[in-house]
Amino acid sequence: MERVKLGKTGIEISKLGIGSGTAHPSGYCAQALMDTKELAELLLFAFERGVNFWDTAFQYGTYPHIREALKKVKRSEVVIATKLTTSHEKDTIRDFEISLRELNVDYLDVCLLHGVRTGHELKTRFNALETLLEFKRKGKVRAVGLSAHGLSALKSVTQIPEIDVVWARVNFSGLCMDPCRHGLYDKLASVSWIKNSVRRFLPKKIIASVRPVPESQMISPDERKEVEDTLSIIHTQSKGVVGMKVLAEGHLRDEAQRALRYVRGLPFVDSSIIGMLNKDEIEENCRAF
Repeated sequence: MERVKLGKTGIEISKLGIGSGTAHPSGYCAQALMDTKELAELLLFAFERGVNFWDTAFQYGTYPHIREALKKVKRSEVVIATKLTTSHEKDTIRDFEISLRELNVDYLDVCLLHGVRTGHELKTRFNALETLLEFKRKGKVRAVGLSAHGLSALKSVTQIPEIDVVWARVNFSGLCMDPCRHGLYDKLASVSWIKNSVRRFLPKKIIASVRPVPESQMISPDERKEVEDTLSIIHTQSKGVVGMKVLAEGHLRDEAQRALRYVRGLPFVDSSIIGMLNKDEIEENCRAF
């Protein structure tokens, strides 16, 4: 498996990363519903095939699974990226420290602000970003950035030199990619206190039922080009770029080889994360990369 440097961070990652946040109708992540040892074995199976890049998030519920897998490898041999939905210093410190404790690690390789939709939302979460930068200065995280769910957020990244990396949704179809305009669900989700209140009081299954279906998140070819042009600019600034939703939440599974060839051919995408649920998927995707 080919490995590349993630922007100017010095972090070396495999061209394919394994994700742990695959959507499930229950509202939980499919990987979190696995037995702890089952997912740990898949992570190690991928690692044996050269995948040293493991992606998770605070709310995925997969920290115990990753901790189990880490018992079988050297910490320095694996790149762990996680994401936080926080907005302020206090809750960022809390969730970051919980992440270290539940993963049983001394540091994180990458920590991101999770699911930032607009430039305005990024401004409201700047205290969280500043807190992550302080953790970076202390050596508790090697790189910080954001996972983007909107073009406005991506464009804001070009104006913030402190951001090291960005995770962005990209595929050949424009499905599940970062739009210029958002519907009501995403507009509400970009307001921190609304988002946190909903997560606190509503069951995950209810939240999952009102999320926009992937088919409604198709962007036009012109919008897709604008997303890709923005990512190219970000990459020229020596920031790392990681592709998400390259199979559009499984909707491009029947065209998987085309989808993987497409994202591999994008010179501004350093690596791609795919949520793989069994050994056959891991074998198939590793062969493609």
